[in-house]
Amino acid sequence: MFLKLAPISESYDMFIALAFCYVPVLIWFYFAWRASKSGSFVKTKNDLGYVVWVPSEKNVPFHETAQFYMGLLWFFFGSLFFWLLLWPDHSDVWFIN
Repeated sequence: MFLKLAPISESYDMFIALAFCYVPVLIWFYFAWRASKSGSFVKTKNDLGYVVWVPSEKNVPFHETAQFYMGLLWFFFGSLFFWLLLWPDHSDVWFIN
């Protein structure tokens, strides 16, 4: 089925590489969206001066979650990996000369 999308491609390696480089970004963004909708915990000091985490009704914005930053990192390093390390090999493996 996928070979019909790229008829000059000889194998599924390119699609597997693209999936490993870019699909996890969508997964991380989904978890970031869920984290932004589920409330948050806030650090406060109690009467003894200790820092405690208490639930807050305020939601954390989507772009301030750790999952969002992980998605950005995965996108950056996945793109770097694909375009600098895998793509130059396309003339040998993925496409017919």
